[in-house]
Amino acid sequence: MTATDQAASRKLLQQAMSLHRAGRLDEAGQRYADFLALEPQHAQALRLQGVLAREQGDAQTALALLLQACAAAPDDAEAAAELGLCYLATGELLPAEKALRAAVQLAPEHGRALANLGALLQYRGHVDAAADCHRRALALDPADIEVRCNLINTLLEAGRGDEALAEADAALRDWPGRALLLVARGAVLAGIERYAEAVVDLERALRIEPADDMALINLGLARRMLGQHEAAIGVLQAAIRGNPDNARATADLANLLAGNGQMDAALSLCERFLARHPGECLVLTVYAWALRDAGRADEARQILDLERCVRVLEPGVPAGFASLADFNAQLAACIENDPSLYANPLGKSTRLGGQTGELDLDSHPALSALRELINTAVRDSAAYFRQTGLASHPVMARAAGRWTLRVWGTVLGPGGHQAPHMHPLGWLSGAYYVRVPEDMQPMPGSSEPLLPAGALEFGRPPERFLVQAPAEVRVVGPRPGRLALFPSAFYHRTIPFTSGAKRISIAFDAMPLR
Repeated sequence: MTATDQAASRKLLQQAMSLHRAGRLDEAGQRYADFLALEPQHAQALRLQGVLAREQGDAQTALALLLQACAAAPDDAEAAAELGLCYLATGELLPAEKALRAAVQLAPEHGRALANLGALLQYRGHVDAAADCHRRALALDPADIEVRCNLINTLLEAGRGDEALAEADAALRDWPGRALLLVARGAVLAGIERYAEAVVDLERALRIEPADDMALINLGLARRMLGQHEAAIGVLQAAIRGNPDNARATADLANLLAGNGQMDAALSLCERFLARHPGECLVLTVYAWALRDAGRADEARQILDLERCVRVLEPGVPAGFASLADFNAQLAACIENDPSLYANPLGKSTRLGGQTGELDLDSHPALSALRELINTAVRDSAAYFRQTGLASHPVMARAAGRWTLRVWGTVLGPGGHQAPHMHPLGWLSGAYYVRVPEDMQPMPGSSEPLLPAGALEFGRPPERFLVQAPAEVRVVGPRPGRLALFPSAFYHRTIPFTSGAKRISIAFDAMPLR
C-alpha cells in the first residue's frame, strides 16, 4: 500500500470513528467496512466495528468481529474487555468471564473490565472473588457509586450483613444523600430483617428518585413484613405504573391483592402481564395460587401440573466412568473443593449447609459429563412435554432450541435444607443427587414427622406469601444418580433431616438463548 493509499485508508477510519461517536451508526458501519476491505487485520477497526454491531443488536456479527480483533491483537486488553461484554449480551457467561479475566490480566488497572468482571462473578455466585474485583475497581475510581453498590450487595449476598451495612454507611459519609446508596442500604436492612429502618432509607431515596424500581420493591417488601399491607399495595402499584413489565413488582402486588380480598384485581393483573410475557415464572406461580384461592382449583392444577411436569429420571453412568459410584465420587470432590463453596449464603435458599457459585463445567471431566447428561435430559423433556399434550402449557412458553446452563452444588449437613424457592430466570430446572446419606431421619421435634426426611417437595409456597388454600404437593425421594427435572416456576424445598453424613446435590437452570 502506497503512502497515499495509507493516508486515504486512515481517513476512512477517522471518518468511521467520528460518525460512530455522533451516533450515525449505519454510516459508521459502512466506513469501517470500507476500511477493513483495505486493512482486514486492523485490530482497532475490528474492535470498533464489533462494538458498533453490538450497539445495533447484531450480537453474532459483534462476536465474530471481536474474536478477530483479539486474534489480531492478543495483547489488547480493550478488545478482550469488549469481547467479554459481547458474551454477556448473548447470555454466555463463562466465555464472558474468561474474556474479562484476560482483559484484567493484560491490564490490571482496567477499571471497567474489573467492574464488569466483579458484577459477573457476583451474578454467578462467586462472592469472595466478586468483592475482590469491586474493591480493586474502587481503588482505581473511589467515586464509582455503582461499583460501591455492587460491593454492598455482594457482601449482603455472602451473609456478611454487618459488613455490608458498614460499607453502606461509609459510602454515605463520603456521598451523603445519594439515592443509589440509600437504596443499597435499605436493601441491606431489609435483607437482615430490620424492616422499620429499611423503610426510612428507602423512602428517603424515593423522595430523590421516585421511579426507582428496586427501591419501590424493597419498600413494598418492608411494609408487607411490618404488616402494613395497604401501604405495601400502594407502593407496588406505583412501581407498576412506572414499569408495567416488572415481574417481581407484579407478582408481589398480585399476591398482596389476593391475600387482602381483592381477588378479581389480582387475577386481572396477572392475566394482563402474562398476555405480554407468557410463562414468566414469578407471575405465573402467583396467578396459579390466586386461582386456587378463588375456588378455581382445576385451572390452578393445569398450570402447576406436578404429576406431568415434574420428571424423575435415572440417567445411568456416563461414558468414561467405571461406575455410578465413581462418577458421583468425582462430582462430590469437585463440589466440596470448589473455592466458591459458601456456608449459609444470605441471598440463597440454603439453610444449615453450603452452596457453591456457578460451576465451570469445563474444569473437570465429571462436570463435562454432567453437562451432557443435563442437556440430554432437557432435550428429552422438551420433546416429552410436546408429545404428551403440553405443547401449549406455560412450561413451553419460554422453550428455545438453544440454552445455556447455570449449575451449582449444594452440601447439606444435619438440619440442612432448602427453603421453598423457585428459579425465576430459568426455563427448566433440576437437581442431580450426588450423595444421599442412608441414615437420614426427621429432625427431633419436627412439626413434619411424617414427611420423608431429606426429600424434595414441590408445591409449597414460602411462608411470606399470602395463600389460603392448602398446598397441593408432590414429594420426590432422592437417591444417588437420580435427576429430578421441572419447570423453573415450580416452588420446591428440601425437607429438613438429620444424619451423620452430608447430602450433596447439584442444581441447574437451563437458560434460553434466543
